[in-house]
Amino acid sequence: MIENRLSSEIIANKKRNELTTVSICGAADLGKSYLSKRISEILIEQDLNANHLTLDSYLMDRKTRNQKGLSGYNFEAYNQKEALSNLIKLKNGQSIEFTPYHHKDGKGYGSVKMNPADILIFDGLHTMHSSFLPYIDITIFVYTKDEYLKKLRRKADLTKRNYTIEFSKKISESEFSLYKTNIEPYKKNAHYLLHLESEWIYKLIKTGNNTICD
Repeated sequence: MIENRLSSEIIANKKRNELTTVSICGAADLGKSYLSKRISEILIEQDLNANHLTLDSYLMDRKTRNQKGLSGYNFEAYNQKEALSNLIKLKNGQSIEFTPYHHKDGKGYGSVKMNPADILIFDGLHTMHSSFLPYIDITIFVYTKDEYLKKLRRKADLTKRNYTIEFSKKISESEFSLYKTNIEPYKKNAHYLLHLESEWIYKLIKTGNNTICD
């Protein structure tokens, strides 16, 4: 399974005696968070201390984003300073607290404390943004064919975000355009490409981008 292969690659390239941060980036609705959770579980099963942090925990609530005309594909829709501060704290061996985001409700609530670990899986649309990259050790970009991406987005709008069919259709092309402009360029910085070929079937490609870890 792809999560086992990715876990093996991470273990082979993890840093010694310090946190290894893995970015799993790419379009919405391609399974990033699920894969991140499964990879974390597999690493823990192999006696490694692993955490999973999603950038969505720093996302503005949906009502505020709509008022500001922002999408999750806009980096400005996130509390960038808090996300970066927490990433640096974890890198420095400090604990953090964050508020999980709930897609059906379109807002965050509750509080979670996260202690330092050996490996951090950091997933989200913008986890390969230039502000985060200095603190990222391994980069994985998830993508698929454009038409398949649009299909998955429409399905997730209805089942995950609780949108109406009309609203999903209304924002479809603008969301796709934002993906192409704001997210797809991250692909060039990836150590690994993960191509979604069909439901939960991925093809893993090593890009040859520099040495991953010292």
